[in-house]
Amino acid sequence: MASVAQRETPVGRGDEAALVDAARGGDRDAAEALLGLHELLVFRTCRRLLPAGEDVEAAVQETFLRALKNLNRFTGEGSFGAWIVAIAVNLCRDRLRRRRLVPFLPLEVREEDGTDPLGAVPSSDPNPERVAMARQAVRQMRAEVSRLPRRQQEVFALRFFVGLDLEGIATALGVDVGTVKTHLHRAVHRVRVAVEEARP
Repeated sequence: MASVAQRETPVGRGDEAALVDAARGGDRDAAEALLGLHELLVFRTCRRLLPAGEDVEAAVQETFLRALKNLNRFTGEGSFGAWIVAIAVNLCRDRLRRRRLVPFLPLEVREEDGTDPLGAVPSSDPNPERVAMARQAVRQMRAEVSRLPRRQQEVFALRFFVGLDLEGIATALGVDVGTVKTHLHRAVHRVRVAVEEARP
């Protein structure tokens, strides 16, 4: 399968459904195409939910194996992307449970990310004091996210780092949209308050 750094290709629901049907029928090319369409989405999910040092590529491949093994369980309600993200989230939870890790959401910059949007400081403002303040705010934000309850961390990561909409997050986590909104609101509020308190 191609590198997870490949670009995601938009696909219509009808095309996706046809790929799912063909993959269920044993068409390996269709299965590879279907997984390839969502490879970057799964990679982002695993990268954000697993701590540094975990083999993200292996987690992606294990997610794909689970998805193929359970393809008949995909009902077609909702998107295939949200369904496979749910598998990735559960796999990450399993790995963390086995390791009994407390930190859930690393926010460090990885090379494949390019620039870190959370750590960017405008180059047009060379004022060292403002640069230091911006960096302190980012550190405070990262620290606060790491202290969020696990479900709030998941919702925060899937919304802001993976880019799922509220319905996609609800499907991935097996909860209703109202629950997602509640967790997201609480997470954003806590992070915002922590960052504001860090300002001099």
